[in-house]
Amino acid sequence: MKHFSGYGAYLLFLALRTHFTSAKYDYFQMNGKLRANKESYNRRSDRTLFEKLAREYDAKELRDFFIANLLDDKHYVADFIDEQANMVYIDYQRRQQSLSYVCSNDMDRIFDQADIRRTFATSKNGYPDIVTLFLRKSINLETLVILDDFTGFTNKFDNAYENDIIWPKISQKISKYRPFLKYDKAKMKDILKRKVNEQREATKTISTKEATYRQAS
Repeated sequence: MKHFSGYGAYLLFLALRTHFTSAKYDYFQMNGKLRANKESYNRRSDRTLFEKLAREYDAKELRDFFIANLLDDKHYVADFIDEQANMVYIDYQRRQQSLSYVCSNDMDRIFDQADIRRTFATSKNGYPDIVTLFLRKSINLETLVILDDFTGFTNKFDNAYENDIIWPKISQKISKYRPFLKYDKAKMKDILKRKVNEQREATKTISTKEATYRQAS
């Protein structure tokens, strides 16, 4: 498999980090290119870290390794050279390899409530349930990206929480991660439809039981 040089790993890291942290830079539109010369790289004190990563991971693995840890809010290469960074990468790989299973379980958590409208309901007093679940790490970023593809909820949330401290960062992360996430849209759409229908049936059952209880009382 192809491996980057240390300098190539450095350029890849800079491009991906800028993509995820800058609203204006797009990794795909710029074809992963940034202005950075080799002389400045050779003067860096962390040069050996990039060379180490370039040896340990092939080109595709290194890109995914960087993405996984940037999504985990690591922004300095020194934070990528430890076992915790490797565990983040392993968990990222697991999610990619079992994406349908991961998202199906996340949707169970999202729709496990009496009123599905609360999932995407904005409020001045708090976040919608789907955001709260993500902040609690009960659901994964991949699920947010996929659900936003089908519902476009980020547009609504962006307007409602424009001056918020936390939500704009989540929204940007969803937007920036989207082009990297590849999945079977037809399959995910079927899963979403099934989960919504199951939730609606559960809601009907609860309503029927409540009505029966009220009549009996």
